[in-house]
Amino acid sequence: MVGTILAVLALLVVIGLASLVRAKRILTRLDQEIAKSWQEVLSALNARIEALEELALALRSAGYVPEGVGKLREALDLLRKSTDDPRSLAEADERVEAVLRGIYRALPRERDERVRQAQNRLAAADEELDILKHRYNELVLNWRELACGLAYRVLLPRRKAPEPLVVSDKEEELFRRYLPNV
Repeated sequence: MVGTILAVLALLVVIGLASLVRAKRILTRLDQEIAKSWQEVLSALNARIEALEELALALRSAGYVPEGVGKLREALDLLRKSTDDPRSLAEADERVEAVLRGIYRALPRERDERVRQAQNRLAAADEELDILKHRYNELVLNWRELACGLAYRVLLPRRKAPEPLVVSDKEEELFRRYLPNV
């Protein structure tokens, strides 16, 4: 009887250790994926910044919305400085979007060809960035869901949870539903 109890306890210890090893391997891989995804977001962000600078130059050369171009340059400077963490990046990106909305409202219907090309390049850069932001957010959500498991709670007390990079109202609602502390 004692032998059976010891065998069961030994089996539980082995299962527990195997679970911890597996959880550590999964977390390490997920951390690497999150870091890689963040670098991809930053790379796409740099492409977007270049497209925004091209748009500002095209607007200035065409003489469209001079006050908006100045505001866009200020917002771009803030965006460049905000690449350290997702939260500040999302806030700076929202400021750029607000300036762009004002610029687009003030543009004439018939635009200079250079401005149209810059807008098209910006749209392509925005689309790529949105895809990469969504992928990054999916990985962060996976990380946080895994962190709820017992084996992960044992491994995670020293690790800082990655921040989501919220890009739309729909994703923000998803994060608020599953991650109330976001």
